[in-house]
Amino acid sequence: MKPETVVVAGGGPAGSVTALLLARAGVEVRVIERARFPRTKVCGEYLNGGAMEALARLGVLDDVRAVGSELRGVRLVPAGAAAVALAFPGPALACARADLDTVLLDAAAAAGAAIEQARVEDVLVEDGRCIGVRVRTPAGDLEDRPARVVVGADGIGSLVARKLGLTAPVARGARYAVGGHYAGFGAFDGFVEMYVGRGAYFALNPLSDGRTNVMVVVPRERLARWSADVDAGVGGAAAELGRGVRSFADALRIGPRVSIGPLAHRVRRAWAPGAVLVGDAAGFLDPFTGQGVFLALTGAERAADAILAALRRSEGDTAPFAAYGRWRDADVAWRRRLCRTVALLVDVPPLARRAANRLARFPDAGAALLEALAGVVPPQRAFRPSVLGRLIA
Repeated sequence: MKPETVVVAGGGPAGSVTALLLARAGVEVRVIERARFPRTKVCGEYLNGGAMEALARLGVLDDVRAVGSELRGVRLVPAGAAAVALAFPGPALACARADLDTVLLDAAAAAGAAIEQARVEDVLVEDGRCIGVRVRTPAGDLEDRPARVVVGADGIGSLVARKLGLTAPVARGARYAVGGHYAGFGAFDGFVEMYVGRGAYFALNPLSDGRTNVMVVVPRERLARWSADVDAGVGGAAAELGRGVRSFADALRIGPRVSIGPLAHRVRRAWAPGAVLVGDAAGFLDPFTGQGVFLALTGAERAADAILAALRRSEGDTAPFAAYGRWRDADVAWRRRLCRTVALLVDVPPLARRAANRLARFPDAGAALLEALAGVVPPQRAFRPSVLGRLIA
């Protein structure tokens, strides 16, 4: 096969947007995705303000709006504290990933990217440089797809990251999510609901047509105790966390139960000679704060810029990839710190009670915190005394 300039492993938001931007710039690019679209993927069905801005920059926001539904805010219900309703500072959407991913992959194809259904099974390396991938076709054949640049957009546990030796050890305590799409949860008034306690949470995101994206996220050891009856375990955890407000009592699952985990993935760096990582493949954040799709889209924009800069240089020049890696490391470090801080505020009852009272007294601090989580402003701003200080002082 004639070598492509760029091969993208993974057709989710990060991979599709990287391919879309490269194709629009005239680069020959191929996306390799193992699933046949539309595919069911329950995680990340919330588009925050930063994601909305990115979709507008890409010119696909109207297409996504057509298959999504408006969200007004998030309602937090911590253990031992009063519920807090936080209005989003700007437009936000709930959108099924089957719809979002199809819109983005179709846009990449319309821009000129080649789309191939196959499974990436290995990376090709020559003289310390990634020069392509090896795929297994639907017919079962192993074939090579050589390229000048390989993009690893293959999610948590990225094969590209592992094969290139880029993964880093994950700290103990990773959590797992179990859930799916359900009917029968009633009205939400445009609010995502989060019930939190004991290192776990019960999240409900209202989609269109009466469906709700429902996830129960628990530590691994708790999930292991459910092996005899996962549905009973999930239902019991939801009832406990929901505190009589929400449960699975009248809910009906639509489609298969979905299990995701461990919800952790770290890398030593987000690039190697001839390759870059984007989206969850470049480092995964706790989904509690809803930053996944935003990071996929904005990371893809940065990665595409780095690839275009690299293609204008000699093959051995890794400066653009190194610059992308530094940006990614710094951004993720701040966002991970913000995730830990928010988790502490909502999961420790004394802190949760104090934060709930402070949010009621200083709603502007809550709005500023949501702006930082949504990517509308840099995450560092959440640590200003006028924001975090008001919640814990």
